[in-house]
Amino acid sequence: MSDRILLDVTRAVSRRWRGKTPSGLDRVADAYAKHFAAKSLAVLQVRGRPFVLDAGNSERLLGALDQSRPEFRKVVMRLMGRLPIGTAPAADFAGARYLNVSHTDFDLAAHWRWVRRHRLRPTYFLHDLIPISSPEVTTPHKTARHRGRVMRALSGAEGIVVNSHTTAQELTLFARKTGSRLVATLVAPLAAEGKPVTFRQTQATGPVFVSIGTVEKRKNYMLLLDVWSRLVRRLGDGTPKLVIVGSWGLGGHAVRNRLMRDADIARFVEVRSGLGDAEVAHLVSSSRAVLLPSLAEGFGLPLVEALQQGVPVIASDLPSFIEIGQGIPTLIDPANAIAWEQAIVDFCGEGIERERQLACVGNFTSPTWADHFASVEGWLASAARAEPCARREYGIYTSDRRSGEQGREVQC
Repeated sequence: MSDRILLDVTRAVSRRWRGKTPSGLDRVADAYAKHFAAKSLAVLQVRGRPFVLDAGNSERLLGALDQSRPEFRKVVMRLMGRLPIGTAPAADFAGARYLNVSHTDFDLAAHWRWVRRHRLRPTYFLHDLIPISSPEVTTPHKTARHRGRVMRALSGAEGIVVNSHTTAQELTLFARKTGSRLVATLVAPLAAEGKPVTFRQTQATGPVFVSIGTVEKRKNYMLLLDVWSRLVRRLGDGTPKLVIVGSWGLGGHAVRNRLMRDADIARFVEVRSGLGDAEVAHLVSSSRAVLLPSLAEGFGLPLVEALQQGVPVIASDLPSFIEIGQGIPTLIDPANAIAWEQAIVDFCGEGIERERQLACVGNFTSPTWADHFASVEGWLASAARAEPCARREYGIYTSDRRSGEQGREVQC
């Protein structure tokens, strides 16, 4: 049996091939690819059929993830043109740990036949249960597929990694409702990208607010457009700017249509897609606040990234935001447009709430990838010895991190 991890990089490869801007889930997949590159065999699923690349081709593919898109595509075309040549013999990975952190196809029966055939020990990262718990923000097809992923993981995984206690609690509730077994689960919070950026005061051009995330129904951008419509009537030419940073996604047409037909809002609101990390960091660091009116979230990397940069945040009062915000963000009901309007007006100046955030944001304890992977690797190493229903929770936001405790076992 190989002591290497089988790391599924299907989504990371597909995204780069298509040149898509990374989502939060993609950033996690990239971090795993970088961390585990030296000890992994890469797995590519092609039309439901998994291929495990041998050591040499795994190294080439994982190394190419940091190359330019044209160079990356050359590497992938050479690899794909030779398959199944260049794959590892089954004897080299039988019984190995398989790690899938991208929600990639583990709802499919073919995937599980492959897992059983090679006696793999699968671990999956579940980023959220939103399509199941909030089906109104997605499509029936996506809900059915995600329900299949969760059910399959609960029935066959050796372990599940989640990003927050909120997601862990939703997973436990779902398992109990469906009569599924409770799988060993690790709570490992996510880290922000890059180094903190020095906060810059508002430019002379006027206050700017930034909202980050795919332009889709779940992110609740229509609320912000309603708020900006009210602000235009209230403040006229003094209305602050809003920059929405994100790719167009499911339900984004409503935002696009609203901006196209409402010239008053369009004067002050723009959507920017395809920005690099440095461009986003600059926008965030020079804004009055980051606005996150989401209807549902499993974690919330933009919140962490903003606070890490010392920038105030106004966000929905979701359990995940409460958990990771450490009492710093201003949290508001995502359906209360009047409260959002008033908060934004206050943040245009030196309001009490904004001053409170600026005074305490320096105390924010940002998760790190070092913490995350120390937790993951320690947990994977001990997983074979753990009770089937044990869950180790890592209190990265609680006192047990400061006291030196890595986590605690809780009974299912």
